[in-house]
Amino acid sequence: MFGKTALSKVHSPLQLNVGFLLKENPGYSRNLPLDEPNLAIAEDLNVQGLTGSITLTRTPQGLYAQGQLNGRVATECDLCLTPVEQKVTSRFAEMYYYPPDETPEDGLPIPDDMNVDFAPVVREDMLLSVPLRVKCRPDCKGLCPNCGKNWNEGPCNCQTEEGDSRFSVLKKLLDDSSAN
Repeated sequence: MFGKTALSKVHSPLQLNVGFLLKENPGYSRNLPLDEPNLAIAEDLNVQGLTGSITLTRTPQGLYAQGQLNGRVATECDLCLTPVEQKVTSRFAEMYYYPPDETPEDGLPIPDDMNVDFAPVVREDMLLSVPLRVKCRPDCKGLCPNCGKNWNEGPCNCQTEEGDSRFSVLKKLLDDSSAN
């Protein structure tokens, strides 16, 4: 009825069989440390050096899960496209309800097979922890818009135009008015 009798990893470290916890009295708690050198949480998120823990606490409604996980993801600088390793964090607290038919509309059910997958919650938190603008370094100079040379490696031989060509008519008017 409650699945396996010991906490076990089903397919990934973030997918756990929690059946035995539902047999415990409310208040019972179990801390699950995680230390994974490389973990593909989803197709779009591969985390290096994933560490942290998930604490599961039995409640009258099911299980309360609290987690704090840290890791690193490979991304690239928004300015020069250099590969960058970015720290990511997931801090979550979720209520998982059992039995599933007593789950509130916005709640998370514990499936009948007792295998809870924490990957969707962790993925969401980790993706949200990546800054909107990733820079390889604070003073990144970016790429030349003409030739694509990385200006962090030195200047290119492109001629730079001053100003925006769309404003050349205004510049001419300004120059003409200055001459008069």
